Amino acid sequence: METVFKTVGEVRITNTLSVSEGTIAYEAAVKLLQTGFQGLSVLDSEMRVIGKITEIDLLKALKAGQDLKQILAEEMMSPPPPIITSETSLTEAVEIMESQHLLRLPVLKEGCFVGNITRHDLLRAWLEIWNPWNIKEGEWVSPRAAKNLKS
Repeated sequence: METVFKTVGEVRITNTLSVSEGTIAYEAAVKLLQTGFQGLSVLDSEMRVIGKITEIDLLKALKAGQDLKQILAEEMMSPPPPIITSETSLTEAVEIMESQHLLRLPVLKEGCFVGNITRHDLLRAWLEIWNPWNIKEGEWVSPRAAKNLKS
């Protein structure tokens, strides 16, 4: 079976979370809690990725006795992971995540941040390529169940 692999730009990115470098760390924590994501990108005024904040970064700050309402994102962010573009192949994105044990990668289109592609996003895209499941509006239906629904 011949498979045509997509680029990252063709994949629906579910994590578009970001904060500006001057955002209070507490706001970043609230965004993560509200969405269930584990990390977000920190952007400069030109929408370039300059770092990331993860749940671990926030927990480390709290453990050290820091007040998240008194810290800026730029003061507590970690260096950004490798940054990919919308033209990066799915294969390359998976290889980067696998080799560096990453959950997400920031994606740029024409130099601007468009979101963080997650392992979940990539898995969904690969399943759509191979089409062993029917994916509709976020629901996964097995081929057998889909056949029964059509009857």
